[in-house]
Amino acid sequence: MSRMAQQERTQWLGLLSRADCAWLEQLWLQLEQHLQPRMLAGPETGMLRLTTQASGSPVGFQFGEATCSRCVVEIGLHRGYAVQLGSDLRKAQLSACLDALFQGMAPTERAACLEPISLRLAEQQAERERLVAATRVHFYTTKTSGAS
Repeated sequence: MSRMAQQERTQWLGLLSRADCAWLEQLWLQLEQHLQPRMLAGPETGMLRLTTQASGSPVGFQFGEATCSRCVVEIGLHRGYAVQLGSDLRKAQLSACLDALFQGMAPTERAACLEPISLRLAEQQAERERLVAATRVHFYTTKTSGAS
């Protein structure tokens, strides 16, 4: 797979992981055409260890844990993968199935499928930003001279 195709796939996997399960269900019903995905792994839920680094420090530390779901399916010649935060097994399964389908689609057809999801996610982000902006507090400080 070319670097450009890999970047495009990374983008659609990101969209699928952030989309609501109901949106994925609707898209799957439109596209599936009675396809029977073969389950290779999962869907299953587990824990993911989160690590981070302090700014400028080469040493990482454990930040916490998060619930994670994954699924691997095969549809025809394409293998679909999904790994996402949360415990929604149906969403992981749908994401993996759609990943497999998208691999066999023309780029324009795939873009037409992903456009509504992208727009909905952008609307949700704009709404979150609007709510945050309404409660934003600005702090101002004054600098005093140290003369005594």
